[in-house]
Amino acid sequence: MYLSPRFTLCFLLYGAEVLMLHRRYPPNQGLWNGVGGHIEPGETPRQAVIREVAEETGYQIDNPLFAGLLSWEGFETPPGAIAIFTAEVLHKNFVNNHEGQLAWKPRDWVCTSPKVVDNIHVFLPPILAGEPPQHYHFRYHDGQRVDSFVASLSTDFDVDKPIAQPAEGFWEEQRGPFLLSFDKERLQLDVIEDFLARQSYWAQNRPLAMIKTSIQHSVCMGIYLYGRQVAFARLVTDQSTFAWLGDVFVDKSQRGQGLGKWIVEATCRFADERKIRRVLLRTDDAHSLYQTYGDFTPLDSLSTWLTRYRPDHEQV
Repeated sequence: MYLSPRFTLCFLLYGAEVLMLHRRYPPNQGLWNGVGGHIEPGETPRQAVIREVAEETGYQIDNPLFAGLLSWEGFETPPGAIAIFTAEVLHKNFVNNHEGQLAWKPRDWVCTSPKVVDNIHVFLPPILAGEPPQHYHFRYHDGQRVDSFVASLSTDFDVDKPIAQPAEGFWEEQRGPFLLSFDKERLQLDVIEDFLARQSYWAQNRPLAMIKTSIQHSVCMGIYLYGRQVAFARLVTDQSTFAWLGDVFVDKSQRGQGLGKWIVEATCRFADERKIRRVLLRTDDAHSLYQTYGDFTPLDSLSTWLTRYRPDHEQV
């Protein structure tokens, strides 16, 4: 379960109507949803929702009511959580935004229409009925909701406490529809396993358990297109003196768009920020990529390097 929200979702209320946003972009593109967005570094969920509502609708809300926590897995975006709020407003005059079309909709329509994000049908009726905040969790498969459950909120969750920030060295960068992230929680093991174990020349038949362990003990980065992972790399490093770059790949359908260059540059930026003097890698066919965008060079003296290789240790 994912109980540390990175997003907010707010349902503005006026009488028997709810302000809804017809989303122009993924996720949930083409469906109606509440308004909200990212929780920025240093913000509490409540502070974030006040800011997002002002930015997306023009409404200035002072004390939004915390209504629950929504989490998910198997969706088009990586697993995560959203803090849900409601807020009463005194008029219906909103300001439109670039995210989509805003409109006031009847509460009954919002809770039942197939044009609305379908998990709203589960959590919004009890929220509008005044039930206390709860944790709503949803599972998806192939784009369809297959399961859901409702549980009590964790006693240590505080909507007025800043969300814990990622560990040092974490960053994310957006380029068009692509997102590069050092957040391991975003990694999609099914994508990584499929490429490494079945498509790569260097890790054929590598067991999933080995892949999980290698990720656990490495600095990892991924690139995502609308939530789906399309590239990966990992650094085995002490983050001080030495690093080994391995398991670099870009999905075949997304090659030719500079993603390999981007991930190599991000790797070198990470190493340079820690003043790591030596980064090694091995490649059969991508020398130009690493030499051009990472300033890698062939080893100058192989006689000074030794190796201990145990091929029988490859599969465990």
